[in-house]
Amino acid sequence: MRENQIQLLGKVIKVDLVYEAPDRLLTPFFDMVAESPLMQSEVLRSVLRAGINAQTAPFIWDGGYKCYFAALHAGDGILYMGPICHEKLRRVALRQMYHNFGVDSEDLPELPSFTLPEMRNMVLLVNSILENAPVENEELLRLNRLIADGAQGEKKEQTIFLLREEEENDGDAFRHSYREEQALMQAIREGRTQDAIRLAERMDADSGRLSDEGIRHRRNLSIIGIALCARAAIEGGLTPETAYRISGYYIRKCDAAQTETHLLQFRNSAIEDMTDRVAEKLRKPRVSGYIEQSRDYVRKHYREKIYLEEVAEALGISPTYLSRLFKRETGQCLQDFINEERVKRAANLLRYSDMGLTEIAQYVNFPNQSYFGKIFKKYTNMTPRAYRDFYKPAEFRE
Repeated sequence: MRENQIQLLGKVIKVDLVYEAPDRLLTPFFDMVAESPLMQSEVLRSVLRAGINAQTAPFIWDGGYKCYFAALHAGDGILYMGPICHEKLRRVALRQMYHNFGVDSEDLPELPSFTLPEMRNMVLLVNSILENAPVENEELLRLNRLIADGAQGEKKEQTIFLLREEEENDGDAFRHSYREEQALMQAIREGRTQDAIRLAERMDADSGRLSDEGIRHRRNLSIIGIALCARAAIEGGLTPETAYRISGYYIRKCDAAQTETHLLQFRNSAIEDMTDRVAEKLRKPRVSGYIEQSRDYVRKHYREKIYLEEVAEALGISPTYLSRLFKRETGQCLQDFINEERVKRAANLLRYSDMGLTEIAQYVNFPNQSYFGKIFKKYTNMTPRAYRDFYKPAEFRE
């Protein structure tokens, strides 16, 4: 183990580091040993020891009081980290946390607080210095059950923290600049997904507080941030209907979330989902406003009978002109696009619902099951029944 590097790293990240040799001999890389939960609590070390011995990746444990501890493989021994506080602890909570781990000193040191991405990055940095096998960001959090296991298409989480105050009682309400916020919004408009997530995580530490309760504060920020993300995505070319439906989904996920790690996950998921869609939109050839409006009309009314004349009337142009324009700019006639949209909706119902084939055909407004099967196969090269058998997740099967 590179002791000099670990010693310097502990001073930089301001988190206690303790090395435990195979014979259980402890080596602290800091001075205040009597005030260290890692040095004073064998119970804490045993929890961390069991966790790291059960996996090759770093082990992260929630010790309560918004404080985490980590354990990493260090040659034949173990390197412990912590406490890593997710929020600035008030004096009472600080005393309770230390007491829980066998430290009863009256003169307790105040601990710095870190965002979840900062905690994750610190653990990954120490892991790289120890020359252990590299671990991806999301893999580290999932292995330690700090975020959900990616059920049903979730990609990453939590929302854009735009208005975050300094720490409680510092006096500075808002430290992040308008320019930083605009850089994030521009990354979304331009479809730069990784830049958008990176900028959002950078701003997490600088948002004004919207509630005295930590989880409620972050939930409020998540909902506000997802709404702003939707506006930027619309400006980047995403249709309002799509942006509002996606943002509504992630806002509901945030409303039900019970942990701050899941709020982070849903925030990043919303950014990634909408920014990826903007990027896909930008890669496609641009079409006129009439084409986008006609597509929006179809997406809103796909469950009804749609006539060329009705769409043209809604746009204020002639049916002949719309038909010719749609074919020229998209390479397909309007009826083909209508069928394509209905097939997409039917495919989702086949995969994620228990509706029968006849019921699905009626729902997406195909005149009968036979015609539904014919059109569905044209676009997917599979019959509806074969598609359901092939793609339907196991948990939805009978």
